[in-house]
Amino acid sequence: MNQKDVLYLNQRTYEGSDYCVLYFKSNEALLDRIANNSWIKWHPEMKAYTTPIKHNTIGLLQDVFEDIAHVSTKYYQAEIKGYTEKTVIGDKIYFKGILEPKNKVGGIMLVPYKKNNERLIIIKYKYNKRANQVLVKNKYARWNAIVKDFTLLPKLSILYHFIDSVSEDLKIRLHNELKITDHRIIQKLYEQEYVKDRFFKSVPLAFLKFMQLKGYSENTINTYYYFVLRFINCYKHNSIDEINSFDSEVINKYHELMQGEKAYSFATINQSVNAIKLYYRGYVKRELEVNEVIRPKVGKQLPKVWSKEEIGQILQSTENSKHKALLSLLYGSGLRIGEVLNLKLNDIDSKRMRIRVLAGKGNKDRYSILGSSILDTLRDYYKEYKPTNYLFEGQFGGKYSATSAGKVLKKAIEQSGVQKRGGLHSLRHSFATHLLESGTDIRYIQELLGHSSSKTTDIYTYVSNRYLEMIKSPLDDLIIKKDVKLASEQQTKEI
Repeated sequence: MNQKDVLYLNQRTYEGSDYCVLYFKSNEALLDRIANNSWIKWHPEMKAYTTPIKHNTIGLLQDVFEDIAHVSTKYYQAEIKGYTEKTVIGDKIYFKGILEPKNKVGGIMLVPYKKNNERLIIIKYKYNKRANQVLVKNKYARWNAIVKDFTLLPKLSILYHFIDSVSEDLKIRLHNELKITDHRIIQKLYEQEYVKDRFFKSVPLAFLKFMQLKGYSENTINTYYYFVLRFINCYKHNSIDEINSFDSEVINKYHELMQGEKAYSFATINQSVNAIKLYYRGYVKRELEVNEVIRPKVGKQLPKVWSKEEIGQILQSTENSKHKALLSLLYGSGLRIGEVLNLKLNDIDSKRMRIRVLAGKGNKDRYSILGSSILDTLRDYYKEYKPTNYLFEGQFGGKYSATSAGKVLKKAIEQSGVQKRGGLHSLRHSFATHLLESGTDIRYIQELLGHSSSKTTDIYTYVSNRYLEMIKSPLDDLIIKKDVKLASEQQTKEI
């Protein structure tokens, strides 16, 4: 006999009215039962199903769900911890239902393969029994004895159906050399993380096409797609047409709730505002006035910077020649991680001691400096790894991934004993700050960093010690005067 699901009830007050809130793991049977009882309604502000509290509310709910779930009042009066899209009840996490992540058994990477006239897509993955079983049972994946991996025929229809058939169990990533332009496949990949219940709504494909035609970067498209997906699924029982007719007041309320959850930074909420504004302007063809959409104020955040000594410790703790070359280049030339990963072998000009950066941020080309110590490190790395196209290549060829680079830095920091934490971009921040402290003109730093505006580069004047060290605290004068007075009194006593 299968154990019944548990449906927890909790009393909440919202804008002066009392509600009974229902918390449960996503379940089609429960959702069907709710759909057949119109007095149980989705509450977008509380992100849960609710019903107004009456004298017989609990009894009615117990009757409605008696055969499919145990209705628990254990936490009815409790203050339940809630954050982002989750609610903690006791020691278990119950989702409120905006975007519920799936539990998957493993991950795979789809890698293009070409040898002679044969073209395939190889399915690469770290072996585990459950992931292997998924692939063995899949009718689109075939074991290839020559490459000793599961493979797919390189057809869009097969790729689409394969992703659709395994995304419930496997997290799918594309190798950076496998270029997919089919919008349906891209949509599948963007939405594969989330449970799709009967009320799940996909972002209209036309919005995805609009962003691609406008030339937005892959990262921006992915980010904006997520924020619009979250927005439209917050309103479970509204159709896309109804959501498209929302005004600024609804959007403001939505972002106020995000802000109230205190799980998102102001910068993140600003990204959501930008994404939703673009959705209405680009897809719905409705221009929302900027002054009607309330934006949270983003405070000035100073960049995280390591000292030269700390940088030295981090680099010295990295024994792997590839990892050392990667981190050395990020710090020594001040490049963004995406720019480093896009570098090809012929972008390193050892004669002129320059690094050519093609299509950097804003699609601009520029040069940066190549230090002699970096060149030596790169040569040691090249002799050992022998990359063929990109300067830094991944396990299966093609560009090295930013995720792997982040793990390299994290491990190096832990091994170095440096207490100050930071990310890959902190190496670039440190490069700029140390140049400024050594007397380099800020205009040259702006050129090396590829900043369009000097205002962006000016932030480093706030973290540089160059001028701070020249300024004496007024407290020092008070201490000096106090010491002089004490010395004078001592002399008087001696006389």
